[in-house]
Amino acid sequence: MDATLPLRGELRSPRSLRLSHDDARAELVKATMEGGRIATAARRLAQVCLPHFDEEEKSVFPALGLLPELMQGMVRPEMVRVLPLIADFSAKHNALHSQHQSIRSAIDSLLVASHRERNSEVAEFAHNMAAHERIEDEVIYPTLIMIGMYLREKLAT
Repeated sequence: MDATLPLRGELRSPRSLRLSHDDARAELVKATMEGGRIATAARRLAQVCLPHFDEEEKSVFPALGLLPELMQGMVRPEMVRVLPLIADFSAKHNALHSQHQSIRSAIDSLLVASHRERNSEVAEFAHNMAAHERIEDEVIYPTLIMIGMYLREKLAT
């Protein structure tokens, strides 16, 4: 069985998303060790980004782990367990949007610092983080809401 697919009754986050956050955490650690403006900007980004990652891993990723099964038309009664996570996400959506604004501001600061220090590796990381945030806003979060709507319809809750 593919390790990315949930076992019956188990909620499993997509491996690609977990790895993306793990990579970002590692890059943040490296950036904080650069010293100077880069380290200061990286610490600021870590302060706003890491709690945000933790929240997403608890409330967003498990529902997205159902996508392979949902794509195949499989709906199981135990999938109802993600609905409270999605409801919690919906209730916190404005706060998450506000967090994204803070994260984008911190990314911009890191980008400016990396350009001033002529550090292309950190600049690339900052660009990737900005893209990650756009993907969340444009793809991941809407997909999560659609999963909730689909499951409520299919499970008639």
